[in-house]
Amino acid sequence: MTKSNIAKQMGFDEWLDLAINDPDGFEAARTAAIQGFLDSASPQSRKRLTGLQWRIDMIRKNSKTPMAACQTIYSMMWDQLAGDNGMLESLKSLANGQFNRPGPRFNASILPFKPRLAEDSELS
Repeated sequence: MTKSNIAKQMGFDEWLDLAINDPDGFEAARTAAIQGFLDSASPQSRKRLTGLQWRIDMIRKNSKTPMAACQTIYSMMWDQLAGDNGMLESLKSLANGQFNRPGPRFNASILPFKPRLAEDSELS
């Protein structure tokens, strides 16, 4: 049985026991469970989910305490749920019969660049 299959079968108490008694084993099982989930995702979702997991891992790595990481991840979740263009807003628009996709969150100005000099293009 693979590590990811074992991790899928573990309950809360097993995870807790592993975290207390074998932190390295807990981390290995956690990583295997996450990777197993990512591998089972559709190709369309896998890239986005992998990026989200990377963000979560970086928050955990760069936070001063586990509680600080938890609070940051919790805030990130609520922003996606209830923030601008979040899930609740999207569901409300669907319920109202509006099927418009939200526009880009940020607008940028396009800067004009002068053409390169002829001698610059000869050097390339």
